[in-house]
Amino acid sequence: MIVILCFFMYVLTCACTTDGENIILPKLAAANGWEYTMVLNLASVAGCCSVIGNLFLGKLCDKKGPKFSIILGLLASAVFVFLYATATSIAVYVVGLFGAICFAQSFAFFGANSLIANWFPRKKGLAMGFVSIGPPIATISMISVMNFLMNNLGLKKGVLVICVVLIIVAVVCFLLVKDTPEECGCLPDNMPMDKAETNGQEEAADAKISFTTLIKMKSFWYILIMMGIANLCSTGLMSQFLRRCTDSNISDSKAALMMSAMAIVGIFGSMIVGYVENRFGTRKAFTFFGIWWALAFVLNFTNIPALMYISIPMFGCVITFMQIFIPTFEISAFGRTNFRSANAILFPMISMIGQLTFVLISVCISVFGEVRYAYLFFAALLVVAVLISRGLKLENE
Repeated sequence: MIVILCFFMYVLTCACTTDGENIILPKLAAANGWEYTMVLNLASVAGCCSVIGNLFLGKLCDKKGPKFSIILGLLASAVFVFLYATATSIAVYVVGLFGAICFAQSFAFFGANSLIANWFPRKKGLAMGFVSIGPPIATISMISVMNFLMNNLGLKKGVLVICVVLIIVAVVCFLLVKDTPEECGCLPDNMPMDKAETNGQEEAADAKISFTTLIKMKSFWYILIMMGIANLCSTGLMSQFLRRCTDSNISDSKAALMMSAMAIVGIFGSMIVGYVENRFGTRKAFTFFGIWWALAFVLNFTNIPALMYISIPMFGCVITFMQIFIPTFEISAFGRTNFRSANAILFPMISMIGQLTFVLISVCISVFGEVRYAYLFFAALLVVAVLISRGLKLENE
């Protein structure tokens, strides 16, 4: 039940943010007669500023627990999504989108991830392999669903349906979700109850650490750099893939088909990455799939059609790379006791690093004239991340 609910939260966070923006923003701009480029620029500003909101919401999750964070995030997202999608003024649009991004990320990346840390500290990769199917499923389905709703019901009523779904999921979570398995008389990872004493000893050894101690740990900075690079590469790949294709004279329809193929492969790729992490450990899985991803970037860069087509399923396998490895590394390094404290600081900073991808891509376009040259930098950065991972000490792997 926990895995299924977290999966739906990942789907909904995409509907509230990236996938939803693809549908809502053009319609909103047309309805108000706004310049679409201005709407996009303001969306980028709201995305960057959401880092500030995430710092606050991450600490709130650390203090109040994942269930509180999830319910607050779902209800607030319903309000802010409706606010920005029906806005008639620029100010309301910016405030609404800022709130939607902050709270939608909160119920998934803080709330859902914290639940996984509490319930599956040892089988985290396997659990996240299923949960992180959410984003590719959302890419495949939610765009079509939202298009259908808004084309048939209109923008306001179509968005209202999404908001009602968010409220219903909040009610379900209120009734069913428990912060820890112990509240249900269970142990993490479905351990038998005769292991209760052993689990209690592990929890005692994994005592709560302070913010000051946390930022002095090498593990904190290693994970920040590694996952910041992963986010930078992921954002660069997904946000500019269509532009990268058109630079190489690939038609819009073929580029969209390639992106859909990536998302479909991503459904199975997510489960594969999760299984490999669970079977071989976080660091080994990260090393293998980090090199795999770097190679895919290099193959795509060549502009040789056969190699580009090979890179598409390779990209699909690691489309949820960041969603899986952020929580698995944090749980492995800090344990479930300190996961929320670490994630409250790491995730906003990782998000901020991800926004630097637009600077890197902009420089590559200015110097080389094409997006694809950024792929070489992405590949090199991923190799650096893999090398950094070799020096990371994982107490709980």
